[in-house]
Amino acid sequence: MSDLIATLFHIRYTPRGVSYLLHRMGWSPQVPVHRAVERDEEVVWQWVAEQWPRIKSDGA
Repeated sequence: MSDLIATLFHIRYTPRGVSYLLHRMGWSPQVPVHRAVERDEEVVWQWVAEQWPRIKSDGA
């Protein structure tokens, strides 16, 4: 990223400087969500709706 900034704007930043600059602009690091190919969203939602409230109330 610092090389791109140097090429486009003719100013050098260290990687930490780029991080600070982007943070001041409101940007944040984005981490991609990794999900299993086999994941079945319907089964997940069903578990959350039926099992999670029971587990949560037992542990509270």
